Amino acid sequence: MTESRFDDLMNCYLDGTATADELSELHKVVHASESWKQQFQAATRLHVLLRETLVEQVELQSIQGTITQPGFGKSRSWMYAMIAIAGVLLITSTIGYQRFFRPGDAGLEMAVCMSVSGSGETSIERGAKRFQAVPNFSLRAGDHVVCDADAQAMVRLADGSILSMEPGARLTLVADSAEVTLQQGEAFFEIAPRRQGMPAFQVRTGHSTVAVMGTIFSLVANDQTELKVYEGSVTLTRNSDRATVEVRSQEMASTGMASFAAEKLSQPPMEVLQLLPTDDVTLDRGEPERNQRLKVEGERRRAYLRFDIPERTGVRSARLRLTQSIDSGTGTLRYFLGDHADWSEDSLAATAAPSLWIQVAERTGVVQRGQVIEVDVSNAVQRPGPITIIVTLDTTDEDDIWFGSRESDTPPQLILSYPPSGVDGSQFPDTNSSQRSGDSEHHGAVRMLKSVAPAANATNHPPVVATQLPRFAQAGQL
Repeated sequence: MTESRFDDLMNCYLDGTATADELSELHKVVHASESWKQQFQAATRLHVLLRETLVEQVELQSIQGTITQPGFGKSRSWMYAMIAIAGVLLITSTIGYQRFFRPGDAGLEMAVCMSVSGSGETSIERGAKRFQAVPNFSLRAGDHVVCDADAQAMVRLADGSILSMEPGARLTLVADSAEVTLQQGEAFFEIAPRRQGMPAFQVRTGHSTVAVMGTIFSLVANDQTELKVYEGSVTLTRNSDRATVEVRSQEMASTGMASFAAEKLSQPPMEVLQLLPTDDVTLDRGEPERNQRLKVEGERRRAYLRFDIPERTGVRSARLRLTQSIDSGTGTLRYFLGDHADWSEDSLAATAAPSLWIQVAERTGVVQRGQVIEVDVSNAVQRPGPITIIVTLDTTDEDDIWFGSRESDTPPQLILSYPPSGVDGSQFPDTNSSQRSGDSEHHGAVRMLKSVAPAANATNHPPVVATQLPRFAQAGQL
């Protein structure tokens, strides 16, 4: 093999675009030659080091964009790019945390439009150009997302945060990956947890700045800013006098209030229920591991979690929260709904284990020590009763990731959001009805998947509609 061909394969391998044939070719040459093997190991070790130095998936996308930028030349470009980035990291290690998103990175994808709904139109303003928003539309730094008076939209940021925009809302993605601006209207925010040492996620309006470390809240930005917090806590700063107030769960505050103090919500618009798994276990080459860890690693290890969804209608959203324990790693975590939930951790074996049925979420990037990983798995929670969620890890080497199991101090949690008690879930739209959005419908500011009456075989085949999953293929197609 020539050096030029090896460089091409390494470029594809490191930026994640290698085909199955290219991976096979690279695998053969690495195992056939000690020289190629040493070069491969040196490059991948540096690549992993760089990835683990960064703290968000957004930064990973930034590095990948740097590697594939023209200017290094095709020959040995992966090596020169990594040396250059390594030098940058050495510099930043001496001057503290710096972000890799710059204003010049406006061409990089920062978010994706998950869904659009309503009889109106959601548009994307990008410089002098204007686009109609459709599901899976990629959003960049500087893009303005605008919902007209009869449209709603859901946007997912690179870190997994979800923004639900109400009719008449206008929102701008800032070049800094941890900041957006709400110019007008109402939006609902589900901000992914921020790790210790990371800057707070910020939402700016014309009258205030909201700083959060991972929480659920809504904002109305018009003549004044009105903040309602449903989970966690938020710091609201009024621009006119720089006064600040801490707004906690089930509280609200407004920049137009004379006292500028937090008040209790008169009627919480949402109730949050946190479920622990009834069973969880790792299958390692088909054999169960019964300990305080859930481990995922390529084809070798999969984690199985069983939850019992309560008999209550109108679930609006569901988020699965896992906490890293002992062994960190990197790769693509995939979350699947299993084809049945007829098992327990004491009896699960490979022959009876649920199969991967439909993928409901994914996350790509580094998982560091103690990091909390939270993804939206609403498409798995269609109805009351038991469900199985299976977690896998795509990896190109022997990397693995461990999470706390239900027996640990950091157990998995399935966080369900419901309408307040006494509100009938039937008021929300049926997600199986025909919509022009490619994702599930949402009502108000929250995505909602309507519960339906359980069928006789609910345990074996939870009713999930594949067309509700626009970004992910069925398991058999992966």
